This record gives sequence, structure tokens and C-alpha cells, in this order.
Amino acid sequence: MKKLIIFCTIIVFTLHSYGQISIGLSAGSTFSSMKADLRDLSTFKIKPKTGFNFNLIADINLNSSLSLSTGLSFTQKGFRQTLYTEYSPFTAAEMISHMNYIEIPVYLKIHTNLTKVNFFYGVGPYFSLGLNGKVSTNTFEPVDSSYTVDIKWSKAPSDGNSLPETYGYTKIKRFDFGIGNMVGIKYKQLFLTLDYRYSFKNIMWEYYQDEKMSNISLSLYVGYIF
Repeated sequence: MKKLIIFCTIIVFTLHSYGQISIGLSAGSTFSSMKADLRDLSTFKIKPKTGFNFNLIADINLNSSLSLSTGLSFTQKGFRQTLYTEYSPFTAAEMISHMNYIEIPVYLKIHTNLTKVNFFYGVGPYFSLGLNGKVSTNTFEPVDSSYTVDIKWSKAPSDGNSLPETYGYTKIKRFDFGIGNMVGIKYKQLFLTLDYRYSFKNIMWEYYQDEKMSNISLSLYVGYIF
């Protein structure tokens, strides 16, 4: 993976030196959650969580108003889940899933060609690789407790029987993919982008009570084109 990143970086800067590609950097906030198929939505409450993103952007010019926008992104995803159940031993708990991804978007982008301020829109697939993650849990009833369990990115059996392990949240598929689209505004070299990404994949190796979960995220970031 490191060799691939180094190779892609060399290609980007080589094309940039010949004027065929524009490169930039951006960073911002990501609001992520899950598209979840749950048996009892009154028991399981899925809520969004906030993370951050950092992006290396490469725009390959196709013509004066069309480009292929790609790059490399570090993105924090996950979700919050409030659990209310009558089953022993837990009656109330909150789990927060933190997952860090490297993502590669491949968007076809159209943009205006005005003097200073321009607008753009892009759509296309993206591909994700899970780096690391954890699930933080707070239980409230019948006793208060707090603990953290690492995400294994594997189908292998869990070593423990904590709440996240029971629900399969520590057995996550490392590779993910989906469709994304973005809209933004550019002023000279500065730009502001809103980017929505929707996964096509159930990321859980095993799921409990018919649960199936797919990543969704909305990112807002500001950047600079060199």
C-alpha cells in the first residue's frame, strides 16, 4: 500500500509539472453514519458522529469545462448507537464506532469558466481501505461502566464477549466502495466543497438480529489549488 501511494504521488507531481493536472490540498469536517437494516428501530438508535478529513486532490484536465477529479483522502467515519433493551444484563448503553479510512474518489467533474468565482459539480465511484478503528462503549443500567474495544477488520472469532463484539461491530470488512458526488465553489485558487458518499457494501462480516450496515458520510472541506 505504501509503494502504491508513493507511485501515485510521483505520477501526480510529474503530470503537474507538464501542466496537464492541477493539484491541491484540503481539510475539513466529516459527518458520518450508517444505512442500517435493523429489526427493531425502537431499540437501536443510529446517530451520526463527527470526524475530520484531509485530502490530496488531483484534477486531470479533459477540456476547458470537464476534468477527472481524483486523489487520496484520509477520512474518519463511524456512528453513534444508543441501545435500549430489556434483555439482561444491559438495559441502556451508548456505543461510538470510530473508523479511519484511506479513500480514492474518481469523479467526473464539470465546472464553469468565469473570471474569478466558479462553480463545479462532480459524480463517480470511490474506494476505501480501513486503517484502524475502535468502539467506545458506555453502559448506564444496571451498572455504569466504560470500555473500548479495537476493530479487528477480520471474520475471525472475537476474543471477548463485550457489547460491541456481541453485535458484530468489531468484525468489519476492510475494503469498501460506493458512489459519491460533490458540489462546490471556487474563488481564484481557494475552493469550498460539500461531498456526499454512499456505500454499496454491507461492511459487517457477521450481523446480529438481521443487522446490515453501510457507510454514509457528508464532508465539508476547504482547500487550495496550486
